[in-house]
Amino acid sequence: MKQPEYIEGPKALENFERGMMALFKVPKTAVGKARKKGRKLTAPKKKKHGKD
Repeated sequence: MKQPEYIEGPKALENFERGMMALFKVPKTAVGKARKKGRKLTAPKKKKHGKD
């Protein structure tokens, strides 16, 4: 198994800032469509009338 490489210093900060900017600049419509596709619709639960 390959050991992970750790980047330190200004290059690490640059990579972090670039990643955060990409993460938070995602258009809201793209996020909404992805959530709706993965959503499973379930039937509403039936209410029980009366005591058992």
